[in-house]
Amino acid sequence: MRDLARGIPTRFTFHSSNHLSPVWAPDGSRVVFASGREGPFNLYLKSANGAGQDERLLKEGKLSVATDWTATGDVLLYYEQDPKTKYDLWVLPMTGERKPAVFLKTEFNERYGVFSPDGKWIAYRSDESGRYEIYVQPYPTTGAKWQVSREGGTRPNWRRDGREIYWLEEDGTLLAGEVSMGHSFQPGKAAALFETGLTRPIERFAVTADGKRFLVPAEVDGSARPLTVVQNWLAGARR
Repeated sequence: MRDLARGIPTRFTFHSSNHLSPVWAPDGSRVVFASGREGPFNLYLKSANGAGQDERLLKEGKLSVATDWTATGDVLLYYEQDPKTKYDLWVLPMTGERKPAVFLKTEFNERYGVFSPDGKWIAYRSDESGRYEIYVQPYPTTGAKWQVSREGGTRPNWRRDGREIYWLEEDGTLLAGEVSMGHSFQPGKAAALFETGLTRPIERFAVTADGKRFLVPAEVDGSARPLTVVQNWLAGARR
């Protein structure tokens, strides 16, 4: 963890195994992450202040990686690897018995799911068409489905008001797609915003609530990737 105000880093995990994909709880009090300390990567939860022990969330011995929480913090979304069905999307209630439930389990790869701000929709990546595209389904699922991207896509993200979805194309171009949500979901036109240089599926970006600033890891002369904030991207797109 790095305190941006003071510039002070603090170690968060201490086990010798690898850790990846940290996801903040909406209230900032907890962090869920994946750890390979007991075999395949599994989900662990820890207080954001570093106090207490890491809590393992799942008993299954399958690879599991969290990708998002609902805005209320009561449901965690993650993907799980299955030998027969590849990558599937699951949800885990963070209250009560914490019994995991499948959201989407097909013969294809479904990963990187994210909840809409109101928690009623999930955007995710799937290769059901033969290449990875971005899709949206209602939560809980009804079987209805909409394809949002057209030229490939990964790492979907929502604007805070739910009226726009962002995703990356294979060449690292960041796109924004208009959406309309009510009783049904309606994808609108999409526009390329800017080049990010992110071409690996494991790389992520973040967007502010108003959709005007993006946080993107950027490589400089082959060195480690610092964090770069892109501001006023719309003006650049118009040029």
